[in-house]
Amino acid sequence: MLGAGGHARVLQELLAEKGHQLFGYVAPAEEHGFEANWLGGDETFSTETPGDYLLLNGVGSIGSTKVRAKVFANYKKLGFSFLAIESNDSVVSPSAVVLEGVQVLRGAIINTAAIVEENTIVNTGAIVEHDNLIGQNCHISIGATLCGDVKVGSGTHVGAGATVIQGVKIGQNCIIGAGATVIADVPDNHTAVGVPAKNRPNKA
Repeated sequence: MLGAGGHARVLQELLAEKGHQLFGYVAPAEEHGFEANWLGGDETFSTETPGDYLLLNGVGSIGSTKVRAKVFANYKKLGFSFLAIESNDSVVSPSAVVLEGVQVLRGAIINTAAIVEENTIVNTGAIVEHDNLIGQNCHISIGATLCGDVKVGSGTHVGAGATVIQGVKIGQNCIIGAGATVIADVPDNHTAVGVPAKNRPNKA
């Protein structure tokens, strides 16, 4: 496990649910609330053989996916692979495609022909409807609803309880505010908030 915060603890429970055994966790310091062996900081795997380990990205996403994306990219450059995990009480269509490192948490739904790309979180109770395309390093937050044929660019955060109407395209590195209702396309590097949502450029 990379990380030891709240998201990592949720994933630890999912690992046990799926019958996986957690070897240990990597974090800057030992976290006494995390029930696993502390292996050290990021330098831990600098001399290890990538094929000997399967990693799980325990870094969450609060407002921005940049830190989580950086962790994933750094370890991929070293040759490591990441586990994709789906809670037993999530629903993932047989025709959906879920790529490396994707995490589908409790009660989430990924429907027919949807594609979820690498290192994305589909959080508790989120709905990704048919024919969605969700890019790399995204976070579809708790209770968010993406109606059919929605496109979400890489690095985008969709806030808790947000709704994106069918056919809308959201660009890369966007922030969709919690509870927003998105009825029109959102350009790259924009934030959309409100009901209906209004777009504004992200702050530098």
